[in-house]
Amino acid sequence: MAEQGGGMSGLGCLGCSLRQRNEWCVLSEEETRILSRNLKKRQYRAGETIFSAGEPSHGIYCVVSGAVAIRKGDGEGNAVLLRLAYPGDTLGYRGLLLGENRRYSAEALGPSKLCFVDQTVTRLLLDRNSALGRQFLRRIAADMDEAHDHLVRNATLSNRGKFVYLLLALMNRHGRTASDGSRFMELPLSRRDLASMIGARHETLSRIIGRLEEDGLARFSGRTVHVIQPHSLFREIRPPTLLD
Repeated sequence: MAEQGGGMSGLGCLGCSLRQRNEWCVLSEEETRILSRNLKKRQYRAGETIFSAGEPSHGIYCVVSGAVAIRKGDGEGNAVLLRLAYPGDTLGYRGLLLGENRRYSAEALGPSKLCFVDQTVTRLLLDRNSALGRQFLRRIAADMDEAHDHLVRNATLSNRGKFVYLLLALMNRHGRTASDGSRFMELPLSRRDLASMIGARHETLSRIIGRLEEDGLARFSGRTVHVIQPHSLFREIRPPTLLD
């Protein structure tokens, strides 16, 4: 969906707790009021496109609620899921700062709310407050560190290890603890998306899931995952120590 359409202005940024956890936290009260007066708030349905690769970078988004899938097309026209964005995360800043079109697409995984700040307001605030620019530089550095960590995991972990790491990360965000200490969650992703995130085929992921069930580490029913012994699953990816 086009960035310019369907927005609602007037969200109170001064009272937004998410702002204190992202790049906008360095704005003064006056600058925050400028941000609040000029942003647009939108609601997205599950599966709705927020922006697409190749589009002009008209502005920056901040996730208010829900979850967003960040995807990039491969050479064969498939959309590969790179990561998930959650409340407080900022999207689309790279293309705007570099003056380039979007390199990625963003899609709402479920009902989601996002705030949109157009490029004119963003550049005004960057000109007024140099600390905001430094915040985005820190964000770029953090994104690079995360990408490097991902490369290391891909080089050092088996497909099973990569899936277990992803499963534990999703459980940390979406999971709940049962009375017996086990953990369970509703997966926010399809199995095809899970496979793409670990660089494996759908059939390979199915075999990994089957073996985890055979080993008594987890149970899968549709999108419901029940991790019976979380510590045993963690041992799959934790390096051994002298105390083990």
